[in-house]
Amino acid sequence: MKIYIKNLFLIAQLFYSTTAFSYLGIQDMETTRLASSAGAGVASILLNEAATFNPASIVFMEESSIYYQKGTDELSEGNDSRTSSFKEAKSEMIVITDTSSALKGGLSYQYQNTASGKRNRYTGTFGRHFGKGSAFGVGFRFTDEDSFLVDEKYSQFVIGLTHILSEALTIGGIVVDPAQSIEEYFKYTVGAQYTLNKFMILIVDVGSGDLKNYEKESFTKWAIQLNSFKRFFVRYGKFHDQMVNQKGNAVGLSWVGPKFSLDYAIKTSENISTVADTIYEDEKIIENSFGLTVLF
Repeated sequence: MKIYIKNLFLIAQLFYSTTAFSYLGIQDMETTRLASSAGAGVASILLNEAATFNPASIVFMEESSIYYQKGTDELSEGNDSRTSSFKEAKSEMIVITDTSSALKGGLSYQYQNTASGKRNRYTGTFGRHFGKGSAFGVGFRFTDEDSFLVDEKYSQFVIGLTHILSEALTIGGIVVDPAQSIEEYFKYTVGAQYTLNKFMILIVDVGSGDLKNYEKESFTKWAIQLNSFKRFFVRYGKFHDQMVNQKGNAVGLSWVGPKFSLDYAIKTSENISTVADTIYEDEKIIENSFGLTVLF
């Protein structure tokens, strides 16, 4: 009898969770540089992001790095219907990249403590040329997660491509978890980066988490980067993500020196639909992120 009652309770709890939360998982952690462009940049030639995003992009880099990042998420204004306090999120990331050999790659450790749960993730990636202006990369993720969606340790692969069409235009794409070890985390992204002039770059990404019904879990992300001074870069971006039921914008600033660089980003998110999840109607989450890169 006790087992029967317990099972009923678990079923009821699961039903409540799936109706009260539009996205039960934990979103992939973004570097500060990526957050400043609202997550867009799958076609960008980036260093630290090769260990966490597109593993092919590191092939075109000549410097290695050590990167540290720390971030927080805070609720801007609580909804009147909120009955419990919002759990502010904290995150940290360490990335090490190596470009000293023909097979270039990176390692990372990521920690996230969010309203949806906790996650510890280790990644290893590598990439190499497979044609003129083309690169292929593979990443491996090992994750220990305790969230509304997953309470286990699991492994995933990431496949990435980058192709330089011209000095002005680069295209790229990634597939996250093609084996769908965690079906809800599977997604694919394609994008482009176009240099309008020496002062302005346009970045666009599109993708989805559903192969059969693209629109159901589709997302679009775009950003503009301004090369305002010799070493300063300013970015503004917007995103609309059906996969996690969120939309918003971001702004960021980078200073890139000869041996180290600093990044800062503010990203604002809110619900697309009124379906309640960790964000209620009319609420916004403000994400602050700071990153430091040492080049060698």
